[in-house]
Amino acid sequence: MIFALFLAVQSLAQDPTAPAGRPGTVAPDFKWWELELLYDQGKHQEGLGRVKALRAENPQDADLAWLQVRFMFEIAEGVGRLDPSFDKIGWYSEMLRVANQGLMLAPGQPHLLYARGIAAGRLGTTKGVLASLGSAKSIESDWLRAANSGFAYSSIGGQEILPCDAHLTLAIFYRLVPDWWIVQVLAGTRGDLPKSVKYALDADKCAPGRILTVKELGVSQLCLGQDTDDEAMQAAGMATLRRALALPATSDQTDAMDKQHTRMLLADPTLACEYSRDGQQDLDESKLPPK
Repeated sequence: MIFALFLAVQSLAQDPTAPAGRPGTVAPDFKWWELELLYDQGKHQEGLGRVKALRAENPQDADLAWLQVRFMFEIAEGVGRLDPSFDKIGWYSEMLRVANQGLMLAPGQPHLLYARGIAAGRLGTTKGVLASLGSAKSIESDWLRAANSGFAYSSIGGQEILPCDAHLTLAIFYRLVPDWWIVQVLAGTRGDLPKSVKYALDADKCAPGRILTVKELGVSQLCLGQDTDDEAMQAAGMATLRRALALPATSDQTDAMDKQHTRMLLADPTLACEYSRDGQQDLDESKLPPK
């Protein structure tokens, strides 16, 4: 273990892109550093097995809940929505249950609020945004609280950074939730494309140069431009997507997926408003659930 810790610290010192100076960067004195190492190394299945064992031994530790949700999220991101061998609704429902267990131990903890929003958000996009409007207000609330809490965190390699990632998820939220009066009636909130672009810009400023963030900024710009017939905004979105495509990929498996999706969006910009990394959403107003 000591040798592993030495290697991890040494790699941070040698990697100029590592977020060593970023507020909240996790350090080897974190109680569950071994789980942070597994996450940084992309060993998500191994990490999930280990965190489950640790939770059984330490049922009152709230940090282990968000650590489990994060491993589960990464595993599910690598599985197609229509893969019949993987029950995504059951998987995301379990993530939501674990996040709620953590919040019972540590009410209002920003990392757990963010994790609960991620679980509920992915459950929503899997079922369909319009079919899941009942959870929209709580998702928005969790992410706003995490974004505005003053809480700062970064994983070893910067794969997860708060509050930057909460700004990013809010950008996606305000793009995918339709800006319709009936959605406000049904959900207690509604989409807002200018706000989506603002939060995406905030996320990119907070943690610059990440493929996912730049891609989502381009998607929000494209969607706003298409919605308002603003050719300059659409051109900005295309330029932003090209910037995302030019960024170097890391070892994170999702970077390759995001580059593939960026090429898809550049080839067909009309996909932007309904785009989600786990599959296009159907935002046909006629398919709203009855009041």
